[in-house]
Amino acid sequence: QVMDSSPSVLAPDTELQAVLQAMLGSHARYMPVMEGAVLMGVISFYDVAKAVMESERFENEQLKAYIQDWPSSTFQA
Repeated sequence: QVMDSSPSVLAPDTELQAVLQAMLGSHARYMPVMEGAVLMGVISFYDVAKAVMESERFENEQLKAYIQDWPSSTFQA
């Protein structure tokens, strides 16, 4: 009676932005990851935030490498 009888779920191959949108849209801190009827795991909003930051950091490093003579970064997250 207390639990949601049909919670929002994610597939294992869901893109990061779609995961973020789903979690924000449903105000969920955690979402089950299902493959068919099998629970593959649970993803947290922390996991998503960390993945977004790592993705942005990687993209930033790639852009800096593309631009020659860019000063090295002193910021470490």
